[in-house]
This record gives sequence, structure tokens and C-alpha cells, in this order.
Amino acid sequence: MENITDIAKQISDYIDSHKEEMISFLREFISIESVTYNEGEAVNWLAKKMEEMGYDEVRIDAVGNVHGRVGHGGKVLMYDAHIDTVETGDASEWGFDPLEGKMDENGDIWGRGAVDDKGPLAAIVWAAKAIKDLGLEDKATMWVGGSISEEDVEGSCAEEMMRLEEDINPDYIIVSEPSDGELKRGHKGRALIKITVPGKAAHGSCAWKGENALIKALPIIKGIDDLNDFKEDSFLGKGSIEVTKVDCKTPSLNTIPGEVTIYCDRRISCGESREDLINELKPVLDLVPDATAVIDEELVVSYTGYEINAEDYFPSWEIEEKHDIVQAGIKAYEAAFGKKAVVGKWDFCTNATSLCAKTGVPALGFGPGDSSLCHSTEDKVNADEYLASAKFFALVALTASEK
Repeated sequence: MENITDIAKQISDYIDSHKEEMISFLREFISIESVTYNEGEAVNWLAKKMEEMGYDEVRIDAVGNVHGRVGHGGKVLMYDAHIDTVETGDASEWGFDPLEGKMDENGDIWGRGAVDDKGPLAAIVWAAKAIKDLGLEDKATMWVGGSISEEDVEGSCAEEMMRLEEDINPDYIIVSEPSDGELKRGHKGRALIKITVPGKAAHGSCAWKGENALIKALPIIKGIDDLNDFKEDSFLGKGSIEVTKVDCKTPSLNTIPGEVTIYCDRRISCGESREDLINELKPVLDLVPDATAVIDEELVVSYTGYEINAEDYFPSWEIEEKHDIVQAGIKAYEAAFGKKAVVGKWDFCTNATSLCAKTGVPALGFGPGDSSLCHSTEDKVNADEYLASAKFFALVALTASEK
């Protein structure tokens, strides 16, 4: 590759010259409602935009994810950002229409999905166009993926895409979520554990005829709350477990429950297996011998009607800082932003649980925006940061292709 400074300037000049188009693109993208399982309109809009931008190939898979390819050389990089968003919520709490794609005097672009995850996705889309228009497509191959359903069961639809689209074989994956100005090389995984405590329903006036499953469940809830002896990773830290929901099976409010289901969020730090997660609960479950625990499963039905039986087990993801893709990211970051790169970890889960942890493909995380604004009425991304991120995404395709 030619001098990184020269090529970074070419890319920077290109992105800067398309600033107004890029801002309009993101504002229009935000205006298209794409709550999880209702992403179809936004997917079709993005696929059409990719075609208009001159992408070499654009496809929508059976699940409903959209993929666009630019280039045919060097290493193959697959970029992933999700199209779906959480609900907009009450517009009065925003003070404006959250699907307006509002831009303020500070250059912040507001609206549901601005930071999570349409801003990061739009930056990737324009990075690929820059590679194409600057005649650099022989130096790298970029697959730009707009994945769906991440907000509900992260990784499920992205993982199915990897299974279905057998000709997309990335050497590296770039996962784009807001990253607070840092490169990310890992995050904890998670599992949803479901504990069932049986009892016997009975009317409250004669409760002695039954067995109150909720009262039986209390020692388990307390035992889980006291658990803290988890393995600790030097980078990701310790795992954790929290009781997040309790469902009582009862026909009325004056009937003691005949069954209770306890849901637990287990954060995974050291790649514990499914069996490990269940076995570690044995001392707690022994407090109520007829209680059982399993990793929960759910049926994901995408907007296309495609069905995925998803297990709520998402392993942790971590890659060494010395790895080629991290080093390529550092080189690209410093050329794009003109400052030293900080390499850290995410505190939340992303599609990397499937795209990297389950497949073994090396991954790097990065995206414009403040992650603390996700899912809030402060959902926004700064226009200048959005543009600078597009420069990084284009550059990292080239620095990674040198490795």
C-alpha cells in the first residue's frame, strides 16, 4: 500500500466533500422506523441506496439481512452493524419526533437509532463507497452488512446469515457499535438461565392445601444474589449473575402460585460452557431439590417470516491486542483521527458473540458515538464524529489487507 498518510488524505478529502450527502443519508435513514422484527422497509431502502452508490453486489438474504460488497482484492472484511432499533417511546419525552432525524446547532444528529446503530452503519456504507469511488477496490474486499433483530437476540440473525451465505468468508470482522472513541477487542458474553420451581396451587383461603412455589423459590433467589465466586479474566473482569424476573403461574391474585419461573442474567467472562453455567448453580438448586435450571430458548421470527430457534447463550469474545486486525485498526485509527488509539472493551453484548466468539473469525469493534446514550431519549451522534468514523472504516480495510 502507498504511504498511509497520502491515502488517508485522499479518503479524508473524499468524505469531507460528501459531508452534506452523508448527513442527509443518515437523517433519512433515521426517519424510517425499524423496530426489531419490523425492519423490512429500512432494509429495502438501504439495499436500494447501495445499488445507487455503485456497490459491486447487493443482496438480501432469506432471514432479511442486507449485504453489499465493494472490491475484490486483499483480505476479505465483513462489517456488521444492525438496522433494528428499540421502540421510540413517548415523543413528549424527547421534545420532538424521534423519527424526524433532527440536527441541532452543535452538529448532533438526533433520533431513535442515531447512535445505536444507524450512525455506525451509515458510516460503514459510505466508507465502502469511498473505496469504490477512489479506485481502491483492488486492494480490499468489503462486505457491508446491515443485520436485523440484534436488539432482541443479539447475533441470532447474523449467525444464521453466516450459515446461509457460504460464499462470504471473511478473514476479519468489524463490528460497529458506539465505542466511545475507542477500539474494542472484546466484551463479556451472556446467558439467560431459566429456573423452574414447582409447587401446588390453592386458594388463598385454604393455602395449606397447596404448596406456595413463590415461598419455595425465595432461598434460590437469595442464593443467587449471594453468588460471587466467578472466574476472572485479566481483561474482561469477573462474570456475574442477577435475578431479573420472576413469573408466578397462578389463575388469580387470590391463589398461591403452583409454579414459579426465575430468570437470571448471567454475564460470561471466561468462556464458560453451557454445562458450566448450570453446574455452578447446583449448590443453590440443592436448596430446593425439585427445582430445575436450563439455558432458555426462544423462537426468533424475522420480518420475512424466517424462523430461528435461538438459544440464549452468547459466549464472551476477546482478541489479543497484538493480533493483526487490532494492529491494523490502531494504524487506521491514528491515520484517520490524528491521535493515539485507545484499545478497550465493551460493557455490553454485540453481534460479536456469534460473528467472532462462535465462528472463531478475528474481530475488531468500533463505532461513532457515546454508548451511554443507547436506548435513551438522548439518542444522537455527532456529525463530525460520524464522518471521521467513515474515514477509519475505509482505512482499516486497507491496513488489514496488508496483514
